[in-house]
Amino acid sequence: MKWMNLAIAVGMLAAVTAWAAENPLPSPGFEGENATWWSIGDDSSQFIAEAAHTGKLGLRIGSLAYNPLGASVSSARLPVTAGQEFTVSFWAKGKASCCGVYLWFFNAAGKAVGGANAKQQMCGVNKKGESWNEYSFTGKTPEGATQVGLWLHSFSGSNGLIDFDDFVISGLPADATATPPPPPRKARAKAVEKPVTLPARKAPPVIIIKLDDVKQVRGDVHAQWKKMADFFKERKLKAGFGVVCQTLEDAQPKYVQWLKDTRDAGWVEFWFHGWDHGTHTVNGAALKEFNQRTYAEQKERFDKSQKLAREKLGFAFTTFGPPGGGTGASCDDITCRVMQDDPDMKAWLYPQPLDEAGKKLEAAGKVVILDRVWDVNLEGAVGVPDFNKFMQGYAAHPERDYFVLQGHPAMWGDGARFAEFVKIIDFLVAQKVAFLTPAEFVAQKQKRN
Repeated sequence: MKWMNLAIAVGMLAAVTAWAAENPLPSPGFEGENATWWSIGDDSSQFIAEAAHTGKLGLRIGSLAYNPLGASVSSARLPVTAGQEFTVSFWAKGKASCCGVYLWFFNAAGKAVGGANAKQQMCGVNKKGESWNEYSFTGKTPEGATQVGLWLHSFSGSNGLIDFDDFVISGLPADATATPPPPPRKARAKAVEKPVTLPARKAPPVIIIKLDDVKQVRGDVHAQWKKMADFFKERKLKAGFGVVCQTLEDAQPKYVQWLKDTRDAGWVEFWFHGWDHGTHTVNGAALKEFNQRTYAEQKERFDKSQKLAREKLGFAFTTFGPPGGGTGASCDDITCRVMQDDPDMKAWLYPQPLDEAGKKLEAAGKVVILDRVWDVNLEGAVGVPDFNKFMQGYAAHPERDYFVLQGHPAMWGDGARFAEFVKIIDFLVAQKVAFLTPAEFVAQKQKRN
């Protein structure tokens, strides 16, 4: 038996030696100069013996606590050419499916190809348990890329620990010259050790809850929206839900009835969140729905949405909040014209702080702008509520008399993300803020004026 075990060990060593000779990735098993060749951009990832598959060290990322930021670890970068294919393999284990290994491609200037929000190639780490599992996926270099690097990321708002070891990149020259990853940007602390000191306010602010992306799903409303409507009704708090209107074309009776019943209950205002929440391409860039479309195109999206709302729901929208989803701005000067010309529109949930276009529109006297304070929000990243980030922003703006707080409930689920949202609401209730729908706030503001 001893001789058999020795033979197996020798075989494993030979295999490791073989792939190491053909593997251009520096410190692929975390046994070399890890601080040089791997960049940790969070405060929880670490090289430890308990994470080793082979050798003395492995990489453990993630957190057992709710982490709005997620882990971020970057590898060295290797030279590639457009169209070049290669294979990445690695070993991992963990009890949660909360992580992915991504390929990030960079141009000669060191910038991410396609921009920071470009869709990269990714392998999900999704085999749960105590055992190590091998993963493998193929990458293909896009046009304009001259380098590739690995990015290990536990998803924002997730919790769980994942161990990694023994990375191999095959298909690239074994003598490819690697360059170290750039140092990470200064990471924001994921927890606040002491409560934020809240400066005195003249009065509690008004809170407008802006929740995005209501639409019909398989003939009904997403269960998370039902949960949100019940939540606000039980708490006797007001909120605004943004409707994507294309699905009103074939809206089924139970979806329509839920919209009507929820509105009639008096706790929720439904507002216009675009026709399809889609993108359109201009000069190769995927732009948001209401950016750089003609007046006729934008007005058509308003008009057919309002027509369906009247026919199916019995009312027209009086509040608009443009959707995101693509690159660039969420709206433009043409959108301001359409808002002015729509007979029912009274309020605009503006996607940014008030700018000159918004000031000009509001000065015309028909539309009230409800602008944003970017660092005061329900979510730190899209779909990821973040109490600590909210608290820091809230404390930094004691002079502000209202906040528009955005969220995406369909992405929260029933676990830690939803609990983080409730934590924010509980804090605001304790602060004795006033929760108003957008229409209520506009009416109140107009009455004061």
